[in-house]
Amino acid sequence: MSDPKQTREKMPNVYKRKQTATPRGSWTSENLLLAVDAVQLGNLGVNEAARSFNIPHATLKRRIKTGNYGKTDRLGPDSFLGVDAEQKLASHIKKLQKRGFAPTRDDVRIMAYKLAMQLKLAIKFNQAEEKAGYKWLQSFLRRRTDLSIRKSENTSTARAKGMSREVVTKYFQDLESVLTEYELFDKPGNVYNTDETGLQLNTKAGLVIAEKGSKAVSTISPGEKGETISVLACCNAEGGYLPPYCIFKGKNKKDEWSDGMPPGSQIQMSEKSAYVNSNIFFDWLRNHFYPRKGSGKVLLLLDGHTSHTSNVEMLEFAEQHDIILFCLPPHTTH
Repeated sequence: MSDPKQTREKMPNVYKRKQTATPRGSWTSENLLLAVDAVQLGNLGVNEAARSFNIPHATLKRRIKTGNYGKTDRLGPDSFLGVDAEQKLASHIKKLQKRGFAPTRDDVRIMAYKLAMQLKLAIKFNQAEEKAGYKWLQSFLRRRTDLSIRKSENTSTARAKGMSREVVTKYFQDLESVLTEYELFDKPGNVYNTDETGLQLNTKAGLVIAEKGSKAVSTISPGEKGETISVLACCNAEGGYLPPYCIFKGKNKKDEWSDGMPPGSQIQMSEKSAYVNSNIFFDWLRNHFYPRKGSGKVLLLLDGHTSHTSNVEMLEFAEQHDIILFCLPPHTTH
């Protein structure tokens, strides 16, 4: 008869992992990204997102906290921007769509370039065009299975539908949802609208042909064009307005340009043109609008121009400082 003690010593120790509802490592990177987006966009809580996308609760909570959204065993080369930066970019694309700014392929390429500049990685992108390449965009969309390209309408069709009852009705329904969500219905001083306009300065009278000896010659011709500037104007639903923010082309500002301007007006110089670009709009938002906005959350209505949507840093600033950007319906602001 064998000794029980001797038998126990011969038996190997075999560890059996406890079976759980979500086996360790069985989730996919795609599901993790979808769960993170659902939490960050406020659609689901951590517990509900973990259940919905089959992610262990502790894993999802830790990944959101650390900002690590990829699986450690993922095969293939890393993306140029990195997993975390691409997740940030994808999250902003979804937020833009939710607020009526659904970006085009060019918009995403510009956003990626600016994000790469922020991370000091832009040398691999086209610095002349200031955009990421088409190949990068294709690879990005292959990695991000939660994003897809939707066919847009041509400009003439979009313009024709821009003021349709369907488009305008949906816009006001979405606007009502935002006003309700952030409790802004009874706060007109916290609802703003901004837009840019072009102005012509120093218009010179043009030369005309008239009878010899004439001294006073009237004409309805516009004359010769002078310098053109852009002005960013902004007001709220209560009737308050911000001082104008003016953009001049050039390097050096002249003191006389400020003569007669309302107190608090600002002049911004731009070497390339007097039009608003993403950097200038960010400067306006951070240094001109934010210090003057009402307390608490404010809603800022604006058109969907690239200058308002392509700067990821600007979008983050708005989110962190209680500025809710909301786009007017396309092709209805002209």
